[in-house]
Amino acid sequence: MTAFIMVAVYLGLTCIISLINKNRQSSTRNTFVAKNGMSACTLIPLLFGELIAGAGTVGNASEAFTHGINAVWGNWGQAIGCMVFVVFASRFFYEAGRKGAMSVAEAFEMRFNNKVRWAVTMVVLLAFLVIYSMQSVAVVSIVGPIIRSVADINDITILIGCAVLFAVISLNGIKSVAGANVLHMAVIVVFLSVIAWANVRDAGGVENIYQQLLDTHFNLMYPDVPTVIAQVIGAAFAMISAMTVVNSCYCCRSLHEARKGIIVVAVLVTIFALLPAAIGLSGRILLPESNGKGILYEMANRLSPGWGGLASIAILGAVLSTGPAILLMLATTVVRDIYLNIKPKASEKKQMICFRASVVAIAVLSVFIASNMKSILNDLLASFQIRAISGIVLVISLHWDKVTNDAAFWSIVAGGVIAAIWHFAGSPFGIAPLWVSLGVGLTLLVVISLSSNKGKEEYQEYLRRFKSEATKE
Repeated sequence: MTAFIMVAVYLGLTCIISLINKNRQSSTRNTFVAKNGMSACTLIPLLFGELIAGAGTVGNASEAFTHGINAVWGNWGQAIGCMVFVVFASRFFYEAGRKGAMSVAEAFEMRFNNKVRWAVTMVVLLAFLVIYSMQSVAVVSIVGPIIRSVADINDITILIGCAVLFAVISLNGIKSVAGANVLHMAVIVVFLSVIAWANVRDAGGVENIYQQLLDTHFNLMYPDVPTVIAQVIGAAFAMISAMTVVNSCYCCRSLHEARKGIIVVAVLVTIFALLPAAIGLSGRILLPESNGKGILYEMANRLSPGWGGLASIAILGAVLSTGPAILLMLATTVVRDIYLNIKPKASEKKQMICFRASVVAIAVLSVFIASNMKSILNDLLASFQIRAISGIVLVISLHWDKVTNDAAFWSIVAGGVIAAIWHFAGSPFGIAPLWVSLGVGLTLLVVISLSSNKGKEEYQEYLRRFKSEATKE
């Protein structure tokens, strides 16, 4: 009952903060990108919460318990991706935002054409719908046992409750999500740090854990080097087309503020990844009989029921810092890249109606997807590999003037579709989806580009349309 009350109070506090920071002006630019007025200090908790994710935190602990320290690669890949984004793509997206872009695909259209925009829209929607749905799965695995301790409620009901909560918060706009993430970030870092420290101590310290699990759980290259490299490259280049990172450039008041915030978050995420991994490894020694799925909560609860409640709040904080933000960005993509593509003259009022309807529809769809998920971390890493090709194509096209619009389109479509099929087919022959995606996608990119003389002409058109009016800093 104590843990249930703690969770209920935290949910109530989150809703209050969300309402306090609610957008007072109901406009798309204010709701989606905070009128390009955020500072690095506001961006850091927003982006940190979006990247670590409740699903990633729970998945990391579970993966560390089952397979070992390699669980950190999900977060470390994202951190590397943030640095790749800052170096190769931050200025492009920042300038796109100043020219009116509010979604990832809109910026791609500025480099290529509307056909490529449609392709990127589909890839982004598919990948982030998977990531968004994972957040509800994380709630079920951690908060579910607490709720069922006081009421007989099944998992589907909890998933529906998550969908409603996420929808309510996201409808208040990006400023509302950012305000609540200040609380969530503090709770996540403090609570998980203490829980990790206490359990590592009880497991005999770092040296004892290393000695006992050296042969089975301290292989950073598990299951094999090609797979790990694919996961890291996938996570890194997926950041180029990640709504969460791109939105950082759109929301910030200057490119310097955006880059500063992204770099700080990359460092914080790298350090944070060790916390759930340490809890999972400690659990392997202290609770070897566990199945590992809820090891984070189990390890906190073994300290005391109160700590179990605090662990649930920390994971809930991670989920609430991620779920509503991604839901908002998914709905933004629907409005900007589907609705406005079909009805370019739609009024602000109609766009906001479409946004609210999209939030509800995506929330409902996510319940179905979440109820059919198996492995949180594997699905997360797969979502990175599915959209990595679009980021790689963009980086190449910004530096190679022979890339044609048709080549970019077919590379993104074929690479993304094949990566998705390969993942859901169970990675045949033990080959990671990324390698198949890159093999097909980059081959098409090079062959189609070199077989046409349109590349330089289209690149010059991009420079005239975009670079000549770029924001000067």
